[in-house]
Amino acid sequence: MSDYITYLGDCSTELGDRVNLLRYAELMGDRMPPFESPATVPRTLGRLRVALDDAFTRASRELELTAQQAELLCAAMRPTAVGDIARTLRCDRSNVSRLVDRAARRGLVHRRGGEDDGRVSMIELSAEGERLAQRFIATLESQLEGLLAEWPDERRQETIEILNEIADALDSARPERERRPRAGKGRRAS
Repeated sequence: MSDYITYLGDCSTELGDRVNLLRYAELMGDRMPPFESPATVPRTLGRLRVALDDAFTRASRELELTAQQAELLCAAMRPTAVGDIARTLRCDRSNVSRLVDRAARRGLVHRRGGEDDGRVSMIELSAEGERLAQRFIATLESQLEGLLAEWPDERRQETIEILNEIADALDSARPERERRPRAGKGRRAS
């Protein structure tokens, strides 16, 4: 883990340096040198996190959404309680409530009371929210289209399994109070 934290610090410094280098390169008409590929799993995950954040930002901006609004729409693709969305997004419930309020004002989601407990706020996508969520996912998928077209089905499946294994390991390393319940475990039937 300290390797990952060190890498993030290095990335922050390197990113600042690269932004300055990019500005200089643009002024000089030169191309920016490529990033050096990290040699460890934690460093590669750090690089992937930065790339994913950038991909989410680009895809959401294309749809005139913030990255947080796009994540909310994806998390609410089926009726979901605000508390579950907060755990999924790993955000404070009050922040998610404000995000939901802004999305509702834009007509992207509807808020209703839960069937079993009216005190629980359930979030559902509106038709426009559903359309934007689907377009957001399609935009993300299009960013990998060229790479995935070259991969055989076995490599795609192996990548999915490896990424899920990493996500599960990172989830299980979190303190118990912060973990979100897995589907079918620890959730009440709705």
